[in-house]
Amino acid sequence: MKNKILSLFLIMQVALLFPSAHLRAAGIKEGVSSLVLPTTGQRMNGEGSSAKTKLMGGVEAIGITTVAILAIASGGGAVWAGIGPLIANHVWSGSDAYATARKNEAALLQAQIVEVPRPIESRRPSRYDIRERIRRAGETAE
Repeated sequence: MKNKILSLFLIMQVALLFPSAHLRAAGIKEGVSSLVLPTTGQRMNGEGSSAKTKLMGGVEAIGITTVAILAIASGGGAVWAGIGPLIANHVWSGSDAYATARKNEAALLQAQIVEVPRPIESRRPSRYDIRERIRRAGETAE
């Protein structure tokens, strides 16, 4: 069991330290960092002082304290009563950071879209218009 947890922890650390190109997509960095350590993704998104970020930090502190107390007091399966909320908080924090980063990226792209002005005469000239222009050019050249 300890080897599996250690392996998972090392894989997450490698994923954070050496992100490849496809992990640089909007929201992935924030989601993974907040999945590993809650509230870091929210801070990356600029939500450091929001109520939900404070709630996530509080749940994390209470969960760690509960796990420590239950591990010392019982040492058995009761530790899972504290680990459950910790896991839920990590998943909630990671998914919220990812969704918020994607929403912020979409809003930024939407703000960057500039409407291209259309020319006054946007219709395609017909054959008649071209013939008329050639005739007028011939008249003025003479």
